Amino acid sequence: SWNNIDKYFFYIGGKLEFGETLKEACEREIAEECQGARFTFKKILYVRDFILPEEDEHSVEFFILGDIDKFEEIDGIRDDEFGGEHWQEWVGLDELKKVKIFPETLTKQMLADYDKNFSGDTKYLGKSK
Repeated sequence: SWNNIDKYFFYIGGKLEFGETLKEACEREIAEECQGARFTFKKILYVRDFILPEEDEHSVEFFILGDIDKFEEIDGIRDDEFGGEHWQEWVGLDELKKVKIFPETLTKQMLADYDKNFSGDTKYLGKSK
């Protein structure tokens, strides 16, 4: 997703709704943010603590590997939740190294693991920086 206010990319995500599984949340968030796209859950790649002491916020983030059935079709889809200032834009793997995307530590880890076909267990990335 592109944040047009602060000029950076971020990974699609959201929060669990009460009673929802992680898999169900992934499917719902992708469908909501990508005009009904279907998401196929494969595995949990990473877990990270996201801590904002100044806002007294602490959440645990899961980063998931999966498949989506739409790519370029989602480009330009605006997220009304943010007044239309966030929109979807497909960023290819080669471009990930060149753009400002958060969390940065996730991108570095993901690119390294992509070269290994995401083999291995779920990795704990520590707390946000």
